[in-house]
Amino acid sequence: MKVGIHINRNLVYTLPNNKILFIRPEALAKMHQYKQVKWRDTEAGGILIGRILIEDGNYIIDEVSEPMLTDKRTRIRFIRKPDGHQEYFNKIWKREKGTCFYFGEWHTHPQRIPVPSRTDRKEWNRLINISFEADFLFFIIIGIDDFKVYCGSTSGRKILELNRRYELG
Repeated sequence: MKVGIHINRNLVYTLPNNKILFIRPEALAKMHQYKQVKWRDTEAGGILIGRILIEDGNYIIDEVSEPMLTDKRTRIRFIRKPDGHQEYFNKIWKREKGTCFYFGEWHTHPQRIPVPSRTDRKEWNRLINISFEADFLFFIIIGIDDFKVYCGSTSGRKILELNRRYELG
């Protein structure tokens, strides 16, 4: 008897090389806890941790770090400090026996449908110009009603908004 796995199509994205990115619901739920719904809510963020499947080269975001006390948070600004996030990554890396990677960054915006700021794009461009294990880095912005996923090619040096993939297979 085959057991089917239900995959939420809203969490699957097509990459420029036709591979897919899947965001685990648990990782997305962790990010959604920090939505800026109230006027006093400050931006939050962290790092994305995931793996590349050997079988097909597809990407999965498994884990995200949460805001740390050392991070700088205001209503319209989030500055991630390395303290805490690096230790969190190291813990996951050890637990997974070195099979996970830094996949990028996430943060919130106090907008219904988030739009990357000039500061966001500048930081993303800085990051994709650093050498990483993966061909892509991902950037997620959590808004009030929706979230957006962006991809930066570490070889092509371009940032693209990813489209949800509504058909699997």
